[in-house]
Amino acid sequence: MFRNLCTAALLVPLLVVSTTASASPEVDRMFAAQDANRDGVIDQAEARAEAGRVFRTLDVNRDDVLVLAELDPQIAKGSPGGAGFPPEIHVMLRQTTMQLWDADGNGRITRAETRQAFVDSLLKADHDGDGDGTVTRAELVRMHQGVVAPAR
Repeated sequence: MFRNLCTAALLVPLLVVSTTASASPEVDRMFAAQDANRDGVIDQAEARAEAGRVFRTLDVNRDDVLVLAELDPQIAKGSPGGAGFPPEIHVMLRQTTMQLWDADGNGRITRAETRQAFVDSLLKADHDGDGDGTVTRAELVRMHQGVVAPAR
């Protein structure tokens, strides 16, 4: 469960995926958005590009750093139905996101730290099932299974 929450925290902007078959259209949308060259895999360059897009979305005050206050709305939005997670889960997700994204531990996440977190996630053995340095759609589906409960 903790690994799934870590995955959720790393993919805060993508938490709208559920574990049901109905998640396939969302996974397809996410995959299509990230597979910029349409070669059927998300590679490191595409992960860095996605990190840049995510960073721009999250950095609402445009100061080139992310802080907890900027992560909170996106974490809530990523919950089933967008209503927010129970407080203890929300706190765990925000803390885990900071641990995974804030490499120097200063409480501020830079664009470079975000890019590195996305690439590191891409290369994780449980995400990149075959170890080739890329993520296929099938691997993306497996990555998201169990991250959040299905919407009811």
